[in-house]
Amino acid sequence: MNTATPSLQNFPDSAEGWLARLLSPDCDASDHAAFEDWLAASSQNALDYAEVERIHQLAGALGVDSALRSAEPRPTARMPTTRRKRTWHRPLAWAAALVLAVGGGLWLIADFRHVPLTPYATEIGKQRHVDLPDGSALVLDTNTLVQVAYEPSQRRIILLRGRVQASVAHDGNRPFVVTSGIGSIRALGTVFQVERQDGSTVVALLEGRVIVNTKGNHPRHAIELHPLQQLAYDVDGKLGSPKSIERNVAESWTQGRLVFKEERLADLIAEFNRYSNSQLVLSQSELGEIRVSGVFNAGDQSALLATLRQGWGLEAKSVDGNQIELSASKQ
Repeated sequence: MNTATPSLQNFPDSAEGWLARLLSPDCDASDHAAFEDWLAASSQNALDYAEVERIHQLAGALGVDSALRSAEPRPTARMPTTRRKRTWHRPLAWAAALVLAVGGGLWLIADFRHVPLTPYATEIGKQRHVDLPDGSALVLDTNTLVQVAYEPSQRRIILLRGRVQASVAHDGNRPFVVTSGIGSIRALGTVFQVERQDGSTVVALLEGRVIVNTKGNHPRHAIELHPLQQLAYDVDGKLGSPKSIERNVAESWTQGRLVFKEERLADLIAEFNRYSNSQLVLSQSELGEIRVSGVFNAGDQSALLATLRQGWGLEAKSVDGNQIELSASKQ
Protein backbone atom coordinates (compact mmCIF):
# COMPACT_ATOMS: atom_id res chain seq x y z
CA MET A 1 0.00 0.00 0.00
CA ASN A 2 1.27 3.43 -0.84
CA THR A 3 1.77 5.37 2.40
CA ALA A 4 2.89 8.63 0.82
CA THR A 5 0.77 11.60 1.83
CA PRO A 6 -0.41 13.53 -1.21
CA SER A 7 -0.10 17.29 -1.31
CA LEU A 8 -3.26 19.10 -0.26
CA GLN A 9 -2.95 21.36 -3.26
CA ASN A 10 -0.91 21.05 -6.44
CA PHE A 11 0.73 24.33 -7.34
CA PRO A 12 2.26 25.13 -10.74
CA ASP A 13 5.97 24.60 -11.28
CA SER A 14 6.44 26.89 -14.30
CA ALA A 15 6.11 30.60 -15.06
CA GLU A 16 3.36 29.92 -17.60
CA GLY A 17 1.45 27.82 -15.09
CA TRP A 18 1.69 30.50 -12.43
CA LEU A 19 0.44 33.19 -14.80
CA ALA A 20 -2.60 31.06 -15.61
CA ARG A 21 -3.22 30.37 -11.91
CA LEU A 22 -2.97 34.04 -10.90
CA LEU A 23 -5.36 35.06 -13.68
CA SER A 24 -7.88 32.42 -12.66
CA PRO A 25 -11.06 33.81 -11.01
CA ASP A 26 -10.74 31.30 -8.13
CA CYS A 27 -7.17 32.32 -7.28
CA ASP A 28 -6.99 32.94 -3.52
CA ALA A 29 -4.54 34.06 -0.84
CA SER A 30 -2.96 30.60 -0.56
CA ASP A 31 -2.13 30.72 -4.27
CA HIS A 32 -0.47 34.11 -3.87
CA ALA A 33 1.52 32.91 -0.86
CA ALA A 34 2.71 29.84 -2.77
CA PHE A 35 3.59 32.04 -5.74
CA GLU A 36 5.77 34.25 -3.52
CA ASP A 37 7.53 31.11 -2.23
CA TRP A 38 8.10 29.92 -5.80
CA LEU A 39 9.57 33.30 -6.79
CA ALA A 40 11.88 33.35 -3.77
CA ALA A 41 13.11 29.80 -4.41
CA SER A 42 15.17 30.81 -7.45
CA SER A 43 16.21 33.99 -9.21
CA GLN A 44 15.59 32.18 -12.51
CA ASN A 45 11.95 31.64 -11.51
CA ALA A 46 11.56 35.40 -11.11
CA LEU A 47 13.22 36.10 -14.45
CA ASP A 48 11.07 33.51 -16.26
CA TYR A 49 7.86 34.89 -14.77
CA ALA A 50 8.78 38.46 -15.67
CA GLU A 51 9.21 37.46 -19.32
CA VAL A 52 5.91 35.53 -19.45
CA GLU A 53 4.09 38.42 -17.75
CA ARG A 54 5.62 40.90 -20.21
CA ILE A 55 4.39 38.87 -23.21
CA HIS A 56 0.93 38.58 -21.67
CA GLN A 57 0.70 42.32 -21.05
CA LEU A 58 1.80 43.07 -24.60
CA ALA A 59 -1.00 40.84 -25.85
CA GLY A 60 -3.48 42.65 -23.63
CA ALA A 61 -2.25 46.03 -24.84
CA LEU A 62 -2.88 45.00 -28.44
CA GLY A 63 -6.41 44.00 -27.50
CA VAL A 64 -6.32 40.79 -29.48
CA ASP A 65 -7.05 38.26 -26.78
CA SER A 66 -10.79 38.96 -26.63
CA ALA A 67 -10.95 38.83 -30.41
CA LEU A 68 -9.35 35.41 -30.38
CA ARG A 69 -11.75 34.10 -27.77
CA SER A 70 -14.82 35.35 -29.64
CA ALA A 71 -13.65 34.47 -33.13
CA GLU A 72 -15.63 31.84 -35.02
CA PRO A 73 -14.31 29.61 -37.80
CA ARG A 74 -14.78 31.12 -41.22
CA PRO A 75 -14.89 29.35 -44.58
CA THR A 76 -11.69 29.79 -46.49
CA ALA A 77 -11.14 29.90 -50.20
CA ARG A 78 -9.58 26.83 -51.74
CA MET A 79 -5.89 27.38 -52.29
CA PRO A 80 -4.11 26.39 -55.49
CA THR A 81 -2.47 22.99 -55.30
CA THR A 82 0.81 24.32 -56.66
CA ARG A 83 3.33 24.47 -53.84
CA ARG A 84 5.79 27.28 -53.59
CA LYS A 85 8.87 27.40 -51.45
CA ARG A 86 8.37 29.66 -48.44
CA THR A 87 11.05 32.28 -47.97
CA TRP A 88 11.79 34.08 -44.70
CA HIS A 89 13.62 37.38 -44.69
CA ARG A 90 15.68 37.89 -41.56
CA PRO A 91 15.25 41.69 -41.44
CA LEU A 92 11.48 41.17 -41.19
CA ALA A 93 11.58 38.35 -38.66
CA TRP A 94 10.55 40.70 -35.84
CA ALA A 95 7.18 41.22 -37.53
CA ALA A 96 6.24 37.55 -37.40
CA ALA A 97 3.30 36.65 -35.19
CA LEU A 98 4.04 34.93 -31.90
CA VAL A 99 1.47 32.56 -30.47
CA LEU A 100 1.80 31.56 -26.82
CA ALA A 101 -0.36 28.95 -25.10
CA VAL A 102 -0.87 29.79 -21.43
CA GLY A 103 -3.05 27.61 -19.25
CA GLY A 104 -5.32 26.63 -22.13
CA GLY A 105 -5.67 30.21 -23.36
CA LEU A 106 -4.30 31.45 -26.67
CA TRP A 107 -2.49 34.77 -26.87
CA LEU A 108 -1.48 36.29 -30.19
CA ILE A 109 1.16 38.96 -30.45
CA ALA A 110 1.89 40.43 -33.85
CA ASP A 111 4.06 43.10 -35.38
CA PHE A 112 6.22 44.19 -32.46
CA ARG A 113 9.92 44.38 -31.81
CA HIS A 114 11.26 42.32 -28.95
CA VAL A 115 11.91 44.53 -25.96
CA PRO A 116 14.68 43.05 -23.83
CA LEU A 117 14.20 42.75 -20.09
CA THR A 118 17.24 43.89 -18.15
CA PRO A 119 17.53 42.43 -14.63
CA TYR A 120 19.10 44.29 -11.71
CA ALA A 121 19.56 42.64 -8.32
CA THR A 122 21.19 43.06 -4.93
CA GLU A 123 22.36 40.54 -2.38
CA ILE A 124 21.38 40.57 1.29
CA GLY A 125 23.03 43.54 2.98
CA LYS A 126 23.88 45.31 -0.30
CA GLN A 127 22.37 48.28 -2.14
CA ARG A 128 22.75 49.45 -5.72
CA HIS A 129 22.25 52.65 -7.74
CA VAL A 130 21.14 52.24 -11.37
CA ASP A 131 21.10 55.05 -13.95
CA LEU A 132 18.54 54.41 -16.70
CA PRO A 133 18.89 55.54 -20.35
CA ASP A 134 16.29 58.33 -20.13
CA GLY A 135 17.86 60.03 -17.11
CA SER A 136 15.71 58.27 -14.53
CA ALA A 137 17.44 56.49 -11.66
CA LEU A 138 16.75 53.57 -9.34
CA VAL A 139 18.03 52.76 -5.87
CA LEU A 140 17.73 49.06 -5.05
CA ASP A 141 17.60 48.09 -1.39
CA THR A 142 18.92 44.86 0.09
CA ASN A 143 17.81 41.55 -1.48
CA THR A 144 15.94 43.23 -4.33
CA LEU A 145 15.23 42.02 -7.87
CA VAL A 146 13.75 44.16 -10.64
CA GLN A 147 13.32 43.85 -14.39
CA VAL A 148 13.55 46.96 -16.60
CA ALA A 149 11.83 47.15 -20.00
CA TYR A 150 11.88 50.39 -22.00
CA GLU A 151 9.14 50.00 -24.60
CA PRO A 152 7.99 52.48 -27.27
CA SER A 153 4.82 53.29 -25.31
CA GLN A 154 6.04 53.11 -21.72
CA ARG A 155 8.96 52.65 -19.35
CA ARG A 156 8.25 49.60 -17.23
CA ILE A 157 9.86 48.33 -14.03
CA ILE A 158 8.83 44.93 -12.66
CA LEU A 159 9.50 44.58 -8.93
CA LEU A 160 9.79 40.90 -8.11
CA ARG A 161 11.34 41.17 -4.67
CA GLY A 162 12.52 43.80 -2.19
CA ARG A 163 12.34 47.60 -2.33
CA VAL A 164 13.20 50.24 -4.91
CA GLN A 165 13.17 54.03 -5.09
CA ALA A 166 12.57 55.58 -8.52
CA SER A 167 13.54 59.13 -9.49
CA VAL A 168 11.66 59.56 -12.75
CA ALA A 169 12.67 61.83 -15.64
CA HIS A 170 9.61 63.46 -17.20
CA ASP A 171 8.45 62.04 -20.54
CA GLY A 172 4.86 62.86 -21.44
CA ASN A 173 4.85 60.31 -24.26
CA ARG A 174 6.09 57.38 -22.19
CA PRO A 175 4.69 56.96 -18.68
CA PHE A 176 6.84 55.29 -16.06
CA VAL A 177 5.10 52.22 -14.61
CA VAL A 178 6.20 49.95 -11.77
CA THR A 179 4.34 46.64 -11.45
CA SER A 180 4.34 44.69 -8.19
CA GLY A 181 2.13 41.69 -7.66
CA ILE A 182 -1.45 42.38 -8.70
CA GLY A 183 -1.00 46.16 -8.90
CA SER A 184 0.86 48.89 -10.76
CA ILE A 185 2.09 52.40 -9.99
CA ARG A 186 2.00 54.94 -12.82
CA ALA A 187 4.01 58.18 -12.82
CA LEU A 188 5.22 60.85 -15.24
CA GLY A 189 7.90 62.75 -13.33
CA THR A 190 8.28 62.03 -9.65
CA VAL A 191 10.19 60.33 -6.82
CA PHE A 192 8.54 57.35 -5.18
CA GLN A 193 9.27 54.02 -3.50
CA VAL A 194 7.75 50.58 -3.92
CA GLU A 195 8.34 47.72 -1.49
CA ARG A 196 7.25 44.12 -2.01
CA GLN A 197 7.44 41.78 0.96
CA ASP A 198 5.45 38.62 1.79
CA GLY A 199 3.00 39.26 -1.04
CA SER A 200 1.92 42.76 -0.01
CA THR A 201 3.12 45.99 -1.62
CA VAL A 202 3.74 49.39 -0.01
CA VAL A 203 3.94 52.55 -2.15
CA ALA A 204 5.41 55.79 -0.77
CA LEU A 205 5.35 59.06 -2.71
CA LEU A 206 8.06 61.63 -1.97
CA GLU A 207 7.55 64.07 -4.86
CA GLY A 208 5.12 64.56 -7.73
CA ARG A 209 2.11 62.40 -8.48
CA VAL A 210 1.41 58.69 -8.87
CA ILE A 211 -1.72 56.61 -9.39
CA VAL A 212 -1.85 53.16 -7.80
CA ASN A 213 -4.01 50.63 -9.67
CA THR A 214 -4.89 47.08 -8.65
CA LYS A 215 -6.98 44.23 -9.96
CA GLY A 216 -9.46 42.15 -8.00
CA ASN A 217 -13.03 42.23 -6.74
CA HIS A 218 -12.81 45.32 -4.55
CA PRO A 219 -14.76 48.62 -4.51
CA ARG A 220 -11.63 50.70 -5.13
CA HIS A 221 -9.15 49.88 -7.87
CA ALA A 222 -7.22 53.16 -8.17
CA ILE A 223 -6.00 55.82 -5.75
CA GLU A 224 -3.95 58.92 -6.47
CA LEU A 225 -1.25 59.64 -3.91
CA HIS A 226 -0.10 63.10 -2.91
CA PRO A 227 3.45 63.93 -1.81
CA LEU A 228 4.47 62.41 1.54
CA GLN A 229 1.73 59.80 1.50
CA GLN A 230 1.94 56.03 1.38
CA LEU A 231 -0.50 53.17 1.05
CA ALA A 232 -0.40 49.40 0.89
CA TYR A 233 -2.28 46.73 -1.04
CA ASP A 234 -2.43 43.03 -0.29
CA VAL A 235 -2.02 39.92 -2.44
CA ASP A 236 -5.67 40.17 -3.53
CA GLY A 237 -5.31 43.79 -4.65
CA LYS A 238 -7.25 45.35 -1.78
CA LEU A 239 -6.10 48.95 -1.37
CA GLY A 240 -5.50 50.47 2.04
CA SER A 241 -6.03 54.12 2.94
CA PRO A 242 -3.25 56.68 2.35
CA LYS A 243 -1.19 57.62 5.41
CA SER A 244 1.19 60.51 6.02
CA ILE A 245 4.95 59.89 6.13
CA GLU A 246 8.08 61.89 6.91
CA ARG A 247 10.50 62.20 4.03
CA ASN A 248 13.68 61.88 6.09
CA VAL A 249 12.39 58.63 7.59
CA ALA A 250 11.14 57.17 4.31
CA GLU A 251 14.31 58.07 2.42
CA SER A 252 16.82 57.11 5.11
CA TRP A 253 17.41 53.58 3.79
CA THR A 254 18.67 54.99 0.46
CA GLN A 255 21.53 56.54 2.47
CA GLY A 256 22.31 53.34 4.35
CA ARG A 257 20.52 54.39 7.53
CA LEU A 258 17.36 53.20 9.29
CA VAL A 259 15.34 55.77 11.25
CA PHE A 260 12.71 54.62 13.73
CA LYS A 261 10.30 56.84 15.64
CA GLU A 262 8.24 55.05 18.27
CA GLU A 263 8.17 51.91 16.12
CA ARG A 264 7.04 48.55 17.44
CA LEU A 265 10.06 46.38 18.22
CA ALA A 266 8.56 43.60 16.09
CA ASP A 267 8.49 45.91 13.05
CA LEU A 268 11.98 47.23 13.76
CA ILE A 269 13.37 43.68 13.93
CA ALA A 270 11.62 42.72 10.69
CA GLU A 271 13.28 45.70 8.98
CA PHE A 272 16.72 44.91 10.42
CA ASN A 273 16.46 41.24 9.44
CA ARG A 274 16.24 42.22 5.77
CA TYR A 275 19.89 43.33 5.88
CA SER A 276 21.48 40.25 7.44
CA ASN A 277 21.61 36.48 7.18
CA SER A 278 21.68 36.46 10.99
CA GLN A 279 18.07 36.82 12.10
CA LEU A 280 16.79 38.44 15.30
CA VAL A 281 13.90 36.72 17.09
CA LEU A 282 11.91 37.51 20.24
CA SER A 283 11.59 35.05 23.10
CA GLN A 284 8.09 36.37 23.87
CA SER A 285 5.61 37.90 21.44
CA GLU A 286 4.63 40.67 23.87
CA LEU A 287 8.15 42.10 23.58
CA GLY A 288 7.23 43.04 20.03
CA GLU A 289 4.93 45.79 21.34
CA ILE A 290 7.81 47.75 22.92
CA ARG A 291 8.18 51.14 21.22
CA VAL A 292 11.68 52.02 20.06
CA SER A 293 13.24 55.17 18.57
CA GLY A 294 16.71 55.53 17.12
CA VAL A 295 18.94 55.95 14.07
CA PHE A 296 21.08 52.99 13.00
CA ASN A 297 23.32 52.02 10.14
CA ALA A 298 21.49 49.41 8.07
CA GLY A 299 22.64 45.94 9.06
CA ASP A 300 24.58 47.07 12.16
CA GLN A 301 23.14 44.51 14.55
CA SER A 302 25.75 45.09 17.26
CA ALA A 303 24.73 48.75 17.62
CA LEU A 304 21.06 47.80 17.76
CA LEU A 305 21.64 45.10 20.38
CA ALA A 306 23.69 47.49 22.52
CA THR A 307 20.90 50.09 22.35
CA LEU A 308 18.21 47.56 23.26
CA ARG A 309 20.28 46.34 26.19
CA GLN A 310 21.00 49.81 27.56
CA GLY A 311 17.64 51.43 26.88
CA TRP A 312 15.17 48.59 27.28
CA GLY A 313 17.03 45.94 29.26
CA LEU A 314 16.88 43.30 26.53
CA GLU A 315 19.52 40.57 26.46
CA ALA A 316 20.68 38.75 23.33
CA LYS A 317 21.92 35.19 22.95
CA SER A 318 22.63 32.95 19.98
CA VAL A 319 20.17 30.07 19.75
CA ASP A 320 21.49 28.41 16.59
CA GLY A 321 23.75 29.12 13.66
CA ASN A 322 21.88 32.14 12.33
CA GLN A 323 19.43 33.28 15.02
CA ILE A 324 19.85 35.71 17.90
CA GLU A 325 17.12 35.63 20.54
CA LEU A 326 16.11 38.75 22.46
CA SER A 327 14.61 38.40 25.92
CA ALA A 328 13.91 40.57 28.95
CA SER A 329 16.84 40.59 31.35
CA LYS A 330 16.31 38.87 34.69
CA GLN A 331 16.83 41.29 37.56
